[in-house]
Amino acid sequence: MRTLDGREVRKSTRIRVLPSVSVQGESARAAKERTKREAQIVATEMEKNLNGEQANTPLVESLVGEKSRSLLGENACSLTVRAFLTSWLASRVNFIGAISRDGKAVKQFLNFLKQDNLLMSRVTAHHARSFMEQELERVSSGTVKRYLESLTCAFTRAVDASVIPSNPFRGVHPSARERNDRQERAAFSPEEVKQLLQLLPGEWPDMIRVCLYTGGQRLGDVAKMTWEQINMEDAILRMKPQKSGKNMIKPIIDPLHRIFLKRKEHAVNKFVFPVAAMRHAQNNNTSSRLSLEFTDLLEKYGFISEKEKLNGDRRKLSEKSFHSLRATAVTILRLAGVSADLCRLIVGHDSEDIERVYMRPQQKDISVAMNVIVDSIGENDL
Repeated sequence: MRTLDGREVRKSTRIRVLPSVSVQGESARAAKERTKREAQIVATEMEKNLNGEQANTPLVESLVGEKSRSLLGENACSLTVRAFLTSWLASRVNFIGAISRDGKAVKQFLNFLKQDNLLMSRVTAHHARSFMEQELERVSSGTVKRYLESLTCAFTRAVDASVIPSNPFRGVHPSARERNDRQERAAFSPEEVKQLLQLLPGEWPDMIRVCLYTGGQRLGDVAKMTWEQINMEDAILRMKPQKSGKNMIKPIIDPLHRIFLKRKEHAVNKFVFPVAAMRHAQNNNTSSRLSLEFTDLLEKYGFISEKEKLNGDRRKLSEKSFHSLRATAVTILRLAGVSADLCRLIVGHDSEDIERVYMRPQQKDISVAMNVIVDSIGENDL
């Protein structure tokens, strides 16, 4: 049968293949057939109990006696939040990053409830909203959004398993006003990018080039890039960003082609950037360690005044990070007159609103643009 978290499990009905007490005149074969039928009856009642239905307890008792208590136990209707969420987390162990991401959400929600024996059937939308409001006081709205996504997924599983009739977290999310706490990092100017390429050690200069020459791809996707993704003959790079999961095909422009040729000469394994790939894998397939290393280098060479730090429980971001190169790519493209639709296609954005978030020109670029307006209306003649 399947547990509430979707795993297939096997449980014993405690009925022996050959009964310890035989019926007079019953052959061994007939006894086996009888116990098989009895075991099927017990198994059916166990599965009904697991799915929250009312099991026929007297029938099970008549077949297995006092063992029925341990076989049936508590049904899904009396399942606690802690028991269900713990079981749900166990089912997520094979999903990349899920234990870290979902585990934090579960931990914070259980801490919020402050009672281990609360039944799943007792959780309401009020609990969900109150939890969201409490967490918004403690961490960023982006973090709260991720918590709510994890818990919505967990309670959806509970609905599918007939543990609860509806999902209390459905439709609960931070409002537009509550999302205004988002901290934006500045883009690197072209001059700063040139300095980074000259100053940074190891694989970083080429990782920066690959990031920009592919339209500002994220650190983790660059670090995990393999030679299998690269078709030098057709000048095509195939990517599937971890965040979106969508297949992307990038043209390999001449500068990118030269980088790949140079790195291919010294390739040691399937990764284009073997050191970065190793550190990414060592950190549970996340780019946080690489990101911190990059931020340390930015501080060392004076590109930022301080690294990200905690402001209470809320993290204050550093002014710039590797992700700022994404904003750099968007800014350069848009200032060069590339259309918004083409820019989103190059960078990998689905939304025009997201593209606007990353569009951060320098002040001097804004001045140039404003002077175009001045010139067009003849204000310089005044």
